[in-house]
Amino acid sequence: MMEMLTRSPGEGKIASSASLAKPCGVATCHPHFGELLQGAFALEKGADRRTVRALVSVHMPHADGSEARATLEPSRIGKFVPQVGRTGIEVTPSHFYKCELAARLALDAFGLKNMAATLEVRTFVPEGAGMGSSTSGVVASIRAIAKCVAAYRGSRVLLAPHLQAELAVAAEHACDSLMFDCTSSTILFAQRMGKVVQLFNGPLPQMYILGFDTGVANGVGTDCLPRARYSRDQIAAFGCALAVLERAIAEQSVALAGRVATFSAIQSETALQNPLKKPRFDELLRIKEDTGSAGIVVAHSGTVAGLIFDPHLADLRSRLDEAKSAVGRLGFNILRSFSTPY
Repeated sequence: MMEMLTRSPGEGKIASSASLAKPCGVATCHPHFGELLQGAFALEKGADRRTVRALVSVHMPHADGSEARATLEPSRIGKFVPQVGRTGIEVTPSHFYKCELAARLALDAFGLKNMAATLEVRTFVPEGAGMGSSTSGVVASIRAIAKCVAAYRGSRVLLAPHLQAELAVAAEHACDSLMFDCTSSTILFAQRMGKVVQLFNGPLPQMYILGFDTGVANGVGTDCLPRARYSRDQIAAFGCALAVLERAIAEQSVALAGRVATFSAIQSETALQNPLKKPRFDELLRIKEDTGSAGIVVAHSGTVAGLIFDPHLADLRSRLDEAKSAVGRLGFNILRSFSTPY
């Protein structure tokens, strides 16, 4: 599975648009590794008080996620009903219907409702693992279409992250915050609304994460999962966790970020309606304690998990070796070790 996450420069790249006669565009989008925090948050704006489901994704800005190539087909025009098989978009692989719909919605947003297109999408992350294979493919497709439109019109096309989020949610009902920059700020993102709920001034602390897969990805999409139910006490606890996260960002504290991640993971794993609970989670918590890990991060809608370490620890290498051995004894496959968000 490691080979799906990394590749050497140029390997597996889709052909450049320069060699194609029709207006085309190639674009990419990075993946993420689960959620540092996910839950329901009580927000107040003036006299308005509401509860919003939102998350903070652990972005992997320098890892390969998905890549899309789109080609406009001006000769193949018509009126299309926005549903699978009738969008005017020919997508490869054919089961990437969310990318197909995203491309159609993007063309419509740019005023090209009668324009057809072909779309080829490649993802370099395991599907169904909770690393954003779906959202990265959708966002890459939207960006590729924008480049097509720019080539077709012969002028620059602006594609704001907020528009990408709006189109992504319309295509897949729930998405991650991969369309936003994570290197200078942290975003609390409403995944089913496609909106930024809160923007923190600063990135997540630099963390070293030992990532592993706790099972076989079953391909369950986030739009198919039941919504978690939270009590008032839980919603209040999520608010406290958000305050701790804000302090972790301000102080660039790995220890505090790890506490937030562990709290969020426990909330996910103890939820009665969670169909994707991690096997042997209690043993993973013991490994966290035994190795001095700052916390454990999980994909709330996937199978991956990771142990968080402070990258500045003098004995980091020995702690990682100990953690790898312990995780391996549980039968989980090590995916990769990486530093985020830099």
